Amino acid sequence: MTALKTLINNVYGPMLKQMNPDDWKMCEADQQKEFTQTFERFAKELDEADKSFKSNITLEPLAENLRNGLREGPPTRDVQQILLYAGIFGKWQDKLNEFVAEAIAMRREDKDDGPVKELDYWKQRMRKLTQVSEQLSSKNCRGVYDLLDNACENLQPELGVNYQRIYMATSNWRGIDNKITEQLSEAKDNVKYLQTLEKYLEPLYTSSPDSIKETLPALMNSIKMIHTIARYYNTTERMTGLFVKITNQMITNCKFNIVNFMKIRRGEKVTHSMGSLSNPNEKVTANFEDGGLWEEAKYPHDDLIAMLKSCQDLKEIYIKQYKFTKERLESMPKARQFDFNQTEIFGKFELFSRRVRKLIDLFSTIRQFKTLEKHNLESIQPIVDQFSKYVNSFRSKITHPLLDYKDDTFDRDFVEFNVDVSRVENKLTEYIDSSFSPTINIEDSLRLLRKFRSILHRDNLQQGLLSKYNLLF
Repeated sequence: MTALKTLINNVYGPMLKQMNPDDWKMCEADQQKEFTQTFERFAKELDEADKSFKSNITLEPLAENLRNGLREGPPTRDVQQILLYAGIFGKWQDKLNEFVAEAIAMRREDKDDGPVKELDYWKQRMRKLTQVSEQLSSKNCRGVYDLLDNACENLQPELGVNYQRIYMATSNWRGIDNKITEQLSEAKDNVKYLQTLEKYLEPLYTSSPDSIKETLPALMNSIKMIHTIARYYNTTERMTGLFVKITNQMITNCKFNIVNFMKIRRGEKVTHSMGSLSNPNEKVTANFEDGGLWEEAKYPHDDLIAMLKSCQDLKEIYIKQYKFTKERLESMPKARQFDFNQTEIFGKFELFSRRVRKLIDLFSTIRQFKTLEKHNLESIQPIVDQFSKYVNSFRSKITHPLLDYKDDTFDRDFVEFNVDVSRVENKLTEYIDSSFSPTINIEDSLRLLRKFRSILHRDNLQQGLLSKYNLLF
């Protein structure tokens, strides 16, 4: 394994990175990307397998004379030598019992983990169990077990008080062997089915919300297949956990793209990370630095609002596709149903969606008033200035990331901000009323109001104002 790892990391890896576009010949861009990602994933899995091998338990090897004793024809009847084997056998059992207990207790999940963590967990578990299973099946382990089992059957009088201890050890060994065999079978089966999701999960780590929408039908269909035919993974707890991790990654993807879509569009370097399917240990950005969203120069309002709406659409389509799959299964009574807790699966996305919806309202309102300011309408500047004052006051209260939907101080401050905006809207209403006044030249009044009306229509300013104004015509 070490030689292969060296070859991949020090020879083929650098060669791949140094390849020019001409070196790929007729290979298309999508094929190049797929090959590169597959290679990187293989290199990473090889590295993980090597680490797993080095960190896994190793059963104490037998001394040469004990190894020879297993090969010397009929089992020994020497009680002292049998007790030596029993001592080593006991140490093996202690290590195996510790391994079985740790394998269950060691799993620590972060509440925001994505699906790559689930797949990586089962891959690592499969590697460790495979190595332990191979040791259990080795000639040394099988030889010692057979020798002790034979001694219990044929040498009970000679063993005396040691008989019960050795008998219990061989019985426990069978139990451990069966448990590890079953756990290995479970891990292999889970990896087999979870790997079928990889190509549908890849966009969650590499693409935009719009691209993810296109893969949702295939992703949901694959999850349905796992729930239908997997031997071990189709429990309600595990399927719900998988959906929750997929939801987590969608939220992370949305945050990443909201903060970085302009940099990506301009081809600039992105410092945030939303994780990687090929590198499960890549550190994911917990809190995205989104203070720049306030700056129109960096995030033009039209583009920002479009991205926020794209995230809203992703949530809606995700839930819609889930319900569509659930309804299809309900039409087949004999099929395994999607009887999962939808609040647990979609709850965080709903909370995130509410925050996004408020941000859409916030930046839409800011955009609308900035548009009014640009048109230099007569006597409207005091109203715009008042609105800017309220925006600056609201902004000064925000001490956490805008996209941190778990912090509800934003929601309380946003309610106060909306009260302030209502005051400005009242001022706008008064402005409209005063503009359409008999004391003002009717032609000037109509010209001003038509201009104001075109702004309202184009920028979809508060519907109440637009409705009120339309009554004048």
